[in-house]
Formats: sequence, structure tokens, C-alpha cells
Amino acid sequence: MKIQFDIPPGSAQESNGLAVHYAAAKRQVPRWRWYLLLAAVLVPPGYFVVRFGLSYLRETTPAQVIVAQATLRSQAPGRVVRIAAEGQMLEPGQPVLELQAPPPAEAPQQAPAAPAAPLARPAAPTPAWTAREATLVEAQRLALSQLHIQQERLQRMQGLRDQGAATQQELDNARFQELQARADVNRAQADVREHRAALTPEPAPAPQAALPAAPAATAPMAAAQRPDPIATMTAPFAGTVLRTLVRKGDWVVPGLDVAILQARAEPLVHAYLPPEKSRYAEAGRGATLRFMDGTRMRAKVVGVEAQAQSTPADRVSPLTPRAPSIVVRLQAQESLPAAYRIHLLPLDVQFD
Repeated sequence: MKIQFDIPPGSAQESNGLAVHYAAAKRQVPRWRWYLLLAAVLVPPGYFVVRFGLSYLRETTPAQVIVAQATLRSQAPGRVVRIAAEGQMLEPGQPVLELQAPPPAEAPQQAPAAPAAPLARPAAPTPAWTAREATLVEAQRLALSQLHIQQERLQRMQGLRDQGAATQQELDNARFQELQARADVNRAQADVREHRAALTPEPAPAPQAALPAAPAATAPMAAAQRPDPIATMTAPFAGTVLRTLVRKGDWVVPGLDVAILQARAEPLVHAYLPPEKSRYAEAGRGATLRFMDGTRMRAKVVGVEAQAQSTPADRVSPLTPRAPSIVVRLQAQESLPAAYRIHLLPLDVQFD
């Protein structure tokens, strides 16, 4: 029996006389690619570990610049004869508002030095007068409607504030809008009264002979006829008139808001700190104020508000629940520039 074995191929490229084509050998993967893959896996968790570690050591919270403001209210009835202009800077004790009692209707009038022509007032409504009255009455109606809307909004905001769902700043803004609407109503009502009073005819004064009068006594007599203010409201502190709620000629009653004064004293910063981070609220702790333009200033904690407040809605994510926060008061270690002395200016505070 004869056994025949296959002849071994002469090379790796040949088998039983047939050429075998092998694929090219695979190249080795460079080592830097393994390093890149390893970094892609380890960097994200490392980033979160470092971030949460730093946040535990240095807490960053939203904050706002708070400038002290005061609403001035009338203490006596009268007509406004003088009121400071908006933006006017006042020192303590300077007059903000002067009230004057209206002259009595039965007061005798001094005879004029020369006969004056009587003012022409229409004895009956004219088409122009009627159109003007309709415009003023409509403006009064719209002002009253707006006042009712602002009053309802203020009541809702007060309820939300009592529940902790609104901040004190949001309540102050609603109250300020209600004050503006009330001032608009007062002005609209005054315009209607003045317009209707212009229709009342005045009897023409009887012609009188010119009486010789001493020229030197004319000025003192005119000064004696000018009534003195019955009430003068002065600025309680150095500040700037932020808003006037009445105007010259308006009639005011006791308790009516007449102006809003903003103090020129150094403003504070209110930071909203989560309750679990209360260890940062200790007085004297250092912090860094970080404004939106990148400016940084050093500050320190000077106190804590007695009542917790919700973080302003514009400083938190819509998906984040607005839980009550500890309001920490901070004082900058150097004077704030004028560009940052803006009430409710947003910024961030990083506690040491």
C-alpha cells in the first residue's frame, strides 16, 4: 500500500500549487489613541467631583444690590404749591413738598391799582369744551381701571409673600406700581375738576376808579396777601428724589403717598443662601461680589434678615423649586461705583 503525502507548499503564498493572497497585516493602534479614550471616560466624572468639591468649600449664591428707599406721605390736607423734581438731590432737612390751604371763597379781594379785563370763560359748553371733557373723563376711567388692576395684583402678591412664594422685592415692586396708578388717578381727577371749574362764569368786576397808591407799599401788600404754606415735608436723610406721585396744584389728603426718596448711603447686597448652607451666614465672613460684567469686589457679612425669603424668580432656573432662602446682608469693603448703585441689580456672591 502506497501512501502519498501532500507536498508542503514552497511558501506561505502558495497552497497545492495555487496562489493564496493574504490580507495585509493589521497595524498597531497608536498609544495616544488609548490615552484619548481613557481621558474621555475619566474627565466627565472628574469634572463633577472637582466642581462639587469646590462648591462645598466655597459657596456661590445669587444676590441683588439693595438701595434704601423711603415713601413720603402727606401729614396734612392742602394743595401742592411746590414739590422737588425727580432726580433732585436733597440733604437732610431740605423741603420736598409744600402744601397750602386754598384761599377762602368769601375772602375780600383788594381793589386793583388799575382796572383789569375779566377772564373770558364760556357760560355754556362749547363743542371743543365737550370734546375735551370727554377725553379727560375717559382718561379718568382708564386710570381708575388701572388702579383696580394694580390693587388686585398687590393683594395677590401679598398673599404669595405670606406663603413664601414671593420675595420682598417683588412685593415692593407691586406696591410701587399701585402707588403710581393711584397718583395717575389723582391727576386725572384734578384735570377733570379744573376743566369743569373753567366753565363756571365769573361776574365781571365793576369798573373802579384808579386809586392812588404808594408804590413802596405795593410789594409788602402783595407779600402779605400771599398765604404761607401750612405744611412743609422735609427729607429725612440725604437722598435723591426717585419718583414724585403728585404734581403742583394737586389736592392731597393726610396719608397720601407723595414721593419716593432713595438714599445716597452705601447700598447693601442681599445674598440668597440655601438653609443647608447656613454656616456661611456668620457675621464677619469674607466674600467676593461678582458682577455681570466680570468686576469683582471684596465684601463681608454684616447681618442676616429676620425672615426667610424666596430667591427672585429671575435668578433661578424655571425647573428649580423656589424654596425659602436665608437672606444674608453684605457690605462692600470699598465704595460701590455709581454704575453699581442700582436698586435690585443682579450679581453673584462667592463666600470664602
